[in-house]
Amino acid sequence: MRAVVENIEDRAAFKDEWRRIFSKSDALFFLSPPWVETLMETAAHSAAFKYIRIFDDLRGVYGAAIVGAQAGSMNRGAPARINESGDDELDRVYLEYNDILLANGAADEARIEAINALIEAMPKTNEFVFRNARPALASAVKAAGAGAGLTARPLLRQPTYYIDLSSEIMNGYSSSLRYKIRRARRCYEERGDLRLEIPQGEAERDVAWTELMRLHARTWSGRGKKGVFGSPQFLAFHRRLIERRPSCTDLLRILAGDQTIGVLYNFVDRERAYNYQSGFFYEANNQLAPGFVAHTLAAEYYRARGLKTYDLMGGDADYKRRLGEEGETLETIVLERTGIRSGIRTGLRNFLTSARRVRNEGMRRT
Repeated sequence: MRAVVENIEDRAAFKDEWRRIFSKSDALFFLSPPWVETLMETAAHSAAFKYIRIFDDLRGVYGAAIVGAQAGSMNRGAPARINESGDDELDRVYLEYNDILLANGAADEARIEAINALIEAMPKTNEFVFRNARPALASAVKAAGAGAGLTARPLLRQPTYYIDLSSEIMNGYSSSLRYKIRRARRCYEERGDLRLEIPQGEAERDVAWTELMRLHARTWSGRGKKGVFGSPQFLAFHRRLIERRPSCTDLLRILAGDQTIGVLYNFVDRERAYNYQSGFFYEANNQLAPGFVAHTLAAEYYRARGLKTYDLMGGDADYKRRLGEEGETLETIVLERTGIRSGIRTGLRNFLTSARRVRNEGMRRT
């Protein structure tokens, strides 16, 4: 087994190889050709991606990952982000279920081999960022870092949640949640037919997308925040994904009569649907529950389509705990080289963190 790190010179050849490996893997959507190719297409023309390839003489290339970086500071190498672009704005699309892409049957040691090759190939890079690593990748990152003398700094641990579509959806809910959803459905049905609609054609998808942004912005502005749709690169990524890969994206509109009460933006790959983004019409009447109703209708729709899982993805949110079962835990980890400059950065980071904590505590006291 060997791993090499190369510049991507021929993108067509890269895409062909990535598609071949993905077709032989159990990797999830965020390593799929639609996601990875859209990321590379949306990145600035000057963006330079590196490519980790894992191979042996018998199987050929059977593992891969991309690496993105942007200009750094303090005359150092830029932080390298695994399976991301390295651009802060574009990476707001928020990678989940991160891993090394491996064909079925590959040994777990392949991940360590890939990370070791990356560390060796980028000696001027002081930070390697693994966002939302799946458990096998997180373990490999820690092992490779320890072996290379790098510090593994944890940034985030978060559970994932999913709805099992193998049985009636409501049967998996608590009695109190079933009551809440049934009551909300009755209230909505007083306004007219409660239904889930699938936009047909580009014009209807544009309408659903606009409604999603409007509802999302309405909710977040009420919290004093902008929400994710304020980023031009975020929008460019998803418009490209929806337009060029419509078979792997769903925009689901939930209506009560003529009123849209929710829009779900989901990904679909193999036998799994992923709820990526949403917008709901919240009202003063606390008997209405647009989010619970929308996700339940979506889960029922995907079950009827023959899918096995409705993935609520990462984040320890109350609605996810109530709707779904807990899945794997994702970890965001940074591997750091030690040295004077990295020590200065660590000290500065700790100082800024402390200053923010003091400021926030002061705000809470006033």
